[in-house]
Amino acid sequence: MGRVKYFFLICYNEVVLLFSGGTSKQMDIIRYEKDMYEPLRMHMEACGFTVFAEAKACDLVGKKEDQLLVVEMKRHLSFDLLEQAIERQSYADLVYVAIPKTGSFKLDKGFRSKLRVLSRLGLGLLLVSQTNGHSFVEVALDPKPDSAPRSNKRKRNSRENEIAGRRIDLNIGGSRGVPLMTAYREASLFLVFLLDSHGPATPKQLRSLGGDSKKTGSTLRSNFYHWFSRNEDGSYQASDQGREALLTYEPLTRTFLQKTQQEEE
Repeated sequence: MGRVKYFFLICYNEVVLLFSGGTSKQMDIIRYEKDMYEPLRMHMEACGFTVFAEAKACDLVGKKEDQLLVVEMKRHLSFDLLEQAIERQSYADLVYVAIPKTGSFKLDKGFRSKLRVLSRLGLGLLLVSQTNGHSFVEVALDPKPDSAPRSNKRKRNSRENEIAGRRIDLNIGGSRGVPLMTAYREASLFLVFLLDSHGPATPKQLRSLGGDSKKTGSTLRSNFYHWFSRNEDGSYQASDQGREALLTYEPLTRTFLQKTQQEEE
């Protein structure tokens, strides 16, 4: 008999198991990329990564010490997915592609051929499945950290700065057509929170309250989201749209409040 291929399998609702490559006909159908995000996030957090979704066009970005990880999700393996993943290798240390595992999955010659291609490219492969409401992630292939030069320092710094500028992860990886919580949007919302809490304030006063030391003035002047209103004396106040945003992003508003309360104690 041939050697059996084993994958590492995690069930996030129950226990950790080893999986022999078989499949279940009772698997739930994963219809959207965003449905894979939560089990993937939990898997990477279990591996020690701090995880954020939709960071600078990457479905999932993770950071652990000096390691930068990217996971790109698609419903099928395709040339476009491989092209996207290879581009991510120019600045990330570890790059995985993640696809759903279907009820018709077979550990056959065709699948092994795909693994060889991914291995030659230095990419990892994650299989995501759902059965009876339980989510599973299988590490079919780990990436090779030294398979490609990390030459694009600008893009790497951009991703690292983006996730460093976020307090919590409100995005869902793989989402399409919905507003994303970026570091810039979060910083803008924090200024709205300060104005709503303290009343009208100048850029200097907002910086003393915790606003960004370099970008507070430009964020207020550009007023990209129409969340601010400028007064004749040069101070700013939260607009009606800004106050609505505090309600729309209530989990982040609550995080702002907890942070300021901790600082006051």
